[in-house]
Amino acid sequence: MLGIGIDFGTSNSSVAFFDGEALRYVDLEPDDEPREVMPTALYLDRSFASTVGSPAIARYVHDNAGRTVQLTREEVGEIEITVAGTDKTAGLGDGGAITQEVRVHALTDADMPGRLFRSIKRWLGHHGVERVRVFDRRYRIVALATPVLTRLREAADSVGSSNARAAHVGRSVRYEGKTADASAIALDRMTEACRYAGLPDATLYPEPIAAALSFLHERPAPDGQTVMAFDFGGGTLDLSLVRARGERFRLLASHGTPLGGDTIDRLIYRGQIFPELGEGALVRRPFGAELRTIPFPFDNYAERLLNWTLAYELNRPELLEPIVQGVREGGETGGRLARLYELIQGNHAYSVFRAIESAKVELSDAQETSVYLPELDLTVPLSRREFESLLEPVLAEIDGCVEQVLQNAGLVAEQVDVVVRTGGSSRIPAVIRLLESAFPERVVEHDPFRSIAAGLAIASYHGYRPPPDRPD
Repeated sequence: MLGIGIDFGTSNSSVAFFDGEALRYVDLEPDDEPREVMPTALYLDRSFASTVGSPAIARYVHDNAGRTVQLTREEVGEIEITVAGTDKTAGLGDGGAITQEVRVHALTDADMPGRLFRSIKRWLGHHGVERVRVFDRRYRIVALATPVLTRLREAADSVGSSNARAAHVGRSVRYEGKTADASAIALDRMTEACRYAGLPDATLYPEPIAAALSFLHERPAPDGQTVMAFDFGGGTLDLSLVRARGERFRLLASHGTPLGGDTIDRLIYRGQIFPELGEGALVRRPFGAELRTIPFPFDNYAERLLNWTLAYELNRPELLEPIVQGVREGGETGGRLARLYELIQGNHAYSVFRAIESAKVELSDAQETSVYLPELDLTVPLSRREFESLLEPVLAEIDGCVEQVLQNAGLVAEQVDVVVRTGGSSRIPAVIRLLESAFPERVVEHDPFRSIAAGLAIASYHGYRPPPDRPD
């Protein structure tokens, strides 16, 4: 019998097997070199054919980057608007109410060859995000997660497994969402997506517990130890405290928050890149017979820039015209706004996020780097000191989460024997220092990108069930 673990991550995904003794990882992507970690990415072209993983990103970049976006007005349907009656309409029948049919139009990118989706996992718990428009169709969030899970299940099948349908699939302790039932919504959607992906008997298992199991398999403690799993990835921070003896364990507490690498990327974007695109710039506008100097209305662009999948919507005359006016003024302001115009018109929104993420990763080893954006003729220096200044609110939240999970378990930091850090964001030096300050000489890194899949496979082999949900 094989245990199968599927880590459907915010940024990356992986698949592992466990036979009771050894762990194995599956090559997930068609390449000359084996890739045991796959970007969690989905690309849908205009025929609605799907591509998953690194090939999805490559197709998007090839088909879209640098393409001039032209929005066109498109009729999307009609709605009826009923206005309640008033004293003046009382004699018109139906209590004076007036009903009128209104045709609804939207600006669409008619030449868009395909849509790329990243961080799908972050949408699962949002009650208000049920469907996403993809060309002329409305895709449920479940339908976007399914192709990625299908690829992971197929990878498990390809090595001859006969029980992939009953794999353990990772779940966050707490999913992102604005309502109290965000995690329940996300788990329902994940269960449905797993069913459609050929995983009808999947067990959704907490990811930080899986990380602890993976560590305990590698370094069992015959005399017993208290382990904190610190899983800091692309979308969430998940923590679990377990009391273990050998490879057997008892869960003491878990806690989680929707904080991850995506949040950090947005902090860098706001702090370092926005000013280079015109945030804070002053422009001259006519008021009557005089010209007044006013701030450029950057807030009209900020949220769509941060949500790169919607940045193409900025190609609207009423949004482009203020930029063009600013560019005509020349000088430093004109240069900054020229970059904003090129970013929007040239469809470079995703390239900006890739460059930010690359610089963030480089700062794990270097003191100085740059966000390099040749598409915008822009290089923004970024030092580790500047980066850590941007991180201050993130570090404060992490510190609060660590305190909370200890409180939930009724422990103090001195009672924790080892802190197992995993996930790409756990490699940030400031995060490491925070943990080492609280748990001196007890923090270890453990396979940042594969430990979750490994622990899920171990849990699958032993038939472990997830602990009952409890307040975190």
